[in-house]
Amino acid sequence: MANIINTQIIIESENPKVFEFLLKWFEGVTYEEYTNTMFIFDKLYGKDAYDRTNYTDKIGAKWCYPVDWDLTEDSDYGSINFESAWYPPKDAFEELTKQLHQIDKDVMMSYEWEDENIWNGHGGGAGYKGEFKHLDGELDEDVFGEEPEWGDEGYDEYNEKVNDTLYESKTNLRLESIDEVR
Repeated sequence: MANIINTQIIIESENPKVFEFLLKWFEGVTYEEYTNTMFIFDKLYGKDAYDRTNYTDKIGAKWCYPVDWDLTEDSDYGSINFESAWYPPKDAFEELTKQLHQIDKDVMMSYEWEDENIWNGHGGGAGYKGEFKHLDGELDEDVFGEEPEWGDEGYDEYNEKVNDTLYESKTNLRLESIDEVR
């Protein structure tokens, strides 16, 4: 079974048409529809573009779907959270950024991701004006020492330290990616 990758994309634009475009994706869509692994593929490439052999190449993961979103027309910021298998859907994000650039040439799309097994990897990336950067990171288990058993003294502190380090690393990789594409 493939590991699940959790990814959050962040879209920044002063043009409300960017968010209108994205909101139309989810307008009147049921949970069953948007959690279908073809949802994002169809939105990005069209319903007639599917070929079993190119799904992974065009999405960048075995499967991918949005799990929630925070988008409004009257904001200059929005986010969409995804689940995917094996990898973050970087290729889908590049295609989305290209489409959003047709609406607003100054739109910035960035993201952070983590494997469900945090020791397997995490990263960040960004797309801006046709430039894309993807950076990967990993945590070194040895730095943290042995994980205490649940309920043992130090368990909460250990997990807090690991999660804080992961969050900081993902954020730094995303920000570094933004700096490189601007």
